[in-house]
Amino acid sequence: MSDAIAAYGTLLKRGDGNTPETFTNIAEVKSISGPNMSSDVIDVTTHSSAAAGAWREKIASLIDPGELSFDINFIPDAAGHIALRTDFVNRTKRNFKIQFPNIAATTWTIEGIVTGFECEAPTDDVLAASITITITKAPTFS
Repeated sequence: MSDAIAAYGTLLKRGDGNTPETFTNIAEVKSISGPNMSSDVIDVTTHSSAAAGAWREKIASLIDPGELSFDINFIPDAAGHIALRTDFVNRTKRNFKIQFPNIAATTWTIEGIVTGFECEAPTDDVLAASITITITKAPTFS
C-alpha cells in the first residue's frame, strides 16, 4: 500500500519581514513547482583515472537553491497579490514558507526575490498570474 499524500491543502505563505515574523497564506494558489534545486558537477578525471576503467570521475560542487514558481487565480485588488507585485517592483528579499499537508505539517522555508510576475486574461478563463521566486540562500527544511 502506498504512503502517497495528496498535494491538495499545501499552503504557500509570505513573511512580513518583522521580528518575530508573521506569515500569511497567499490566496488563490493553484499549483506550486519547486524549489528546483540542483548541484554543479566538476569533472576530476585525470590521466591516472584509467585505473577506474577509463570512466570519467566527477564530484559534486556548489548547490543552487533554484526557483519556486506558482500559479494563482489573480485578484488585482487582493492585499496579498498587491504585496507580491510590490515585492517584485521593489526587488524585496522576503521569506516564504511551503507547508505540506502531511500529518506533521512539514514546512520548508525559503528566502527569495520575486523575479517573475506574469499575468494572463484569456477570454474563456479566469484572470491568472504565474509568479517566480528566485531563492537566494539554502532553504530550511523542518
